[in-house]
Order: sequence, then structure tokens, then C-alpha cells
Amino acid sequence: MLQTAAETAHDVQDSVAEFGRTAGRKIEEARDQTSDALHGAASSVRHGSAKIDVLAAGAASRLDATASFVKDTDLSASLRRFGRNHLTEVVIAAVAVGYLAGSAFHRTKTTG
Repeated sequence: MLQTAAETAHDVQDSVAEFGRTAGRKIEEARDQTSDALHGAASSVRHGSAKIDVLAAGAASRLDATASFVKDTDLSASLRRFGRNHLTEVVIAAVAVGYLAGSAFHRTKTTG
């Protein structure tokens, strides 16, 4: 039951061929998996990009609305209206600012 050299060479050749086929199948599987993963990543980027675009468009719209509000708002009329609606707070704030300004002026006058 000794094998001849030809039989041994044939067995080795079959083993090498089977190894090559197995390696080829594994390479194909890895290639398919890699391709699927890349397609999935591209899809995620597309969906994420669309969401980012929607958020950016919303933020830009809010900025435009704010800019229009700032441009169209009459600040002096708004301050007068605020003063009428919050008269007590405005008077207290004016007294406090006047007191602080007077104190600062008095200090610089006495030290200088």
C-alpha cells in the first residue's frame, strides 16, 4: 500500500486545486461583503447628507427671518413701548445708572 510517486503527486495536485478553489470562494465572499458594506455606507451618507441639507436650510431660513426682523424693527418705537409697559423697572434702572455714574464721577474728581 505504498503509493507511487505519480499517485502522491496527483493527490498533492488535487489538494492544491481544492485549496485554490476554497481561497477563490472566500475571496469572492469577502469581495461581495465589502461591496455591500460600501453600498450601505454610501446610502447612509446620502441619507445623512439629505438630513443635514434640511437642517441647514431650516437654519438659513431662521437666520433670514431674524435678519428681516432686525432690519424692519423700529428700535426706538420698541424701546418706547417697552418703557410704557415697564415704567417702574425703567425708572429704577435709570436711578441706579445715574447713581453709579455720579459715584464714579465723584470718585474720579476727588482722587484726580
